[in-house]
Amino acid sequence: MTPSKKTFYHRPKINQSKNPTVRWLFLVLGWLFFALGIIGILLPVMPTAPFILLAAGCWARSSRRFHFWLINHKYFGKFVRDWEDRHAVPLYAKWLASIMLTISTLMLFYRLPADMLWLAWIVAVVGSGVIVYLFRLPNA
Repeated sequence: MTPSKKTFYHRPKINQSKNPTVRWLFLVLGWLFFALGIIGILLPVMPTAPFILLAAGCWARSSRRFHFWLINHKYFGKFVRDWEDRHAVPLYAKWLASIMLTISTLMLFYRLPADMLWLAWIVAVVGSGVIVYLFRLPNA
């Protein structure tokens, strides 16, 4: 007889809005961000993590049920819990985001016409700031 595996569920944080209109708005935004996060899994140019974290933040303010579901999700749960508890990001995610951001920015420099290169430089500066910010966060 094998010992049973205990399942531990994380409880959602309670910071719901008292206004029903605001709760509905956050609920709808949560689903929109979650859908964009799922699309981001399939499309290489679209990020997943920021949209999943935005969905978690919206659901924390609107729906205990959906927030509970997300923080205990098989794939997204640990990532969301790490962010909510310590603002921590896994090291592999930092490197992956940095590499993808760098490749995307380099493609802009290659593809944009010469009179539009100022746009690529703006993206490069903002992207560099994002990379610095990411690596200043604790590792999950």
